[in-house]
Amino acid sequence: MQAAGPVQERRSRYGDKPALWTDRREIAHLEAPGVIDVRITRAGWSRAQGDFGAHPAVRRDPSRRDWIELRIGSADEARQLAGLLAIAVSANT
Repeated sequence: MQAAGPVQERRSRYGDKPALWTDRREIAHLEAPGVIDVRITRAGWSRAQGDFGAHPAVRRDPSRRDWIELRIGSADEARQLAGLLAIAVSANT
């Protein structure tokens, strides 16, 4: 995500864990090894859903509104999701 736009690494406000921030908001944090919560926004998810909604690493719980969970098992899977991460960064800046 750092390559996708202007983000900084800081501590999460949702617990003592690493997170990425734009100037104004937290957009991702490590939940557990291989599990990342990503703030996508409703508009961002509308753009991303067609390409990434069925990807096995992407989990979306409609009750969490602006957040999705990524369960990444390999570097290849992370590369496959690069476009999704870029949409999340742009939706939050």
